[in-house]
Amino acid sequence: MITCEQGSVIPWLVDTSIALLTATIFLALYLASGVILLVLHLLHRAGHADAVGPLSPGLLSPLGLIFGLLVGFLVAEVWADRDKAAAAVSQEASALRDIDLLTGAFPVEQPRIRQLLRDQIDGYVAVEWPEMGHGRATLTLAPALLVEVQGIVLGLPVQSEGQRVAQDRLETSIDRALEARRTRLVLSTSSIDPLRLTALYLVAVTTLAAMACVQADRLRRAATALALLATAMAIALTLLVAQGAPFTGYFAIDPDLLVQVRP
Repeated sequence: MITCEQGSVIPWLVDTSIALLTATIFLALYLASGVILLVLHLLHRAGHADAVGPLSPGLLSPLGLIFGLLVGFLVAEVWADRDKAAAAVSQEASALRDIDLLTGAFPVEQPRIRQLLRDQIDGYVAVEWPEMGHGRATLTLAPALLVEVQGIVLGLPVQSEGQRVAQDRLETSIDRALEARRTRLVLSTSSIDPLRLTALYLVAVTTLAAMACVQADRLRRAATALALLATAMAIALTLLVAQGAPFTGYFAIDPDLLVQVRP
């Protein structure tokens, strides 16, 4: 799990729209390509082009492999965190739905418990989700209304075997809902470490420079090769960063499942 404070991640890059994120990453790589071509052009004019190339095309294979491995490792961790976060939300919604259904065994307390569940889900959607989106959600505060439901369930008068079974399952469902909430709050702070992202960008620039050196004696071919390579790298980086935080950005996990099970 890639975990760090959202404040230490590039906040504007994580929270920005997909269009601005795409433009930023493409611009960063195209700008690097432009600088590399400019340096190559100046070396040509100064008569020192032979100092940088042309180099053997075999140089590109290890550099491309390093870039691909770094992207692959980061993507695997990012997707794993997203899968865990989505599973936690699904488990929480399922547990809350079970609580709602099982309260039918206690008609006297059912309206009160259902109202507490409604208010708790509304609080999750209105308060916790925006906090998770900004990486500010913590485990400090317990869900007061769900804790109140737990207290009510523990004090329910059991008058039959069916109610005893229902009470046990209610307690289990509440525990599941609380555990799933803790999991999603922890995962809401998951994001790409800026150091890793910076290292990935530097590897990309190094690979672009190597491509330019391979085509050092043909500036037009070098420009075309850099444009193609920079575009492919930008696409990969955009997809990676856009999904870098489970509850932030264009691909953020929403609370729709919780809204659907709202009593």
